[in-house]
Amino acid sequence: MKQFNPLNHIKTAVAVIDKNMMVIEANDSFKNRHKFDCVIGKKCYNAAYSFNKPCDESQDTSCAIQQSFKTKEAFSTIHHFWINDNAVVEEVTTTPILDEKGEVDFVIEEFRDVTELLGLNKGLIGICSYCRKIRNDDGQWLSFETYIQQHTGANFTHTICAGCNTDLQKNNIK
Repeated sequence: MKQFNPLNHIKTAVAVIDKNMMVIEANDSFKNRHKFDCVIGKKCYNAAYSFNKPCDESQDTSCAIQQSFKTKEAFSTIHHFWINDNAVVEEVTTTPILDEKGEVDFVIEEFRDVTELLGLNKGLIGICSYCRKIRNDDGQWLSFETYIQQHTGANFTHTICAGCNTDLQKNNIK
């Protein structure tokens, strides 16, 4: 008799990760990401992306699992990667499972492919190499912010990152 796994009824890829970053349980959607026969016992970054080291070392991006183990809180980040010359953008969300002492025993990791939502499933997106505006399907040139807002509903707030702020200070630009 086949064992019932409620995780297999979830369309998004879901895995349960232990403190050693090993997959201890996963649904079929997760297992089918890279057509692995067995993901149980693999490091999460290898099972999810075929990386040989954690996401923050492989892709210069946040490792949601490490964040949840460290903060004991849910965490969400965006991963960008390529599969068969196609851009893929995923929202990765982690939820810690705490033991009776309030320590993180495991982390549930969910992967939501937002590539289509962002309009990236079409392959290439036309972008002006000078002003960085993006050409939409109607041929209109839109700012990056407008394009993303129209495709996701996200709003932007602007600030200056630490690197640019340092450059501005070096050049005495205010």
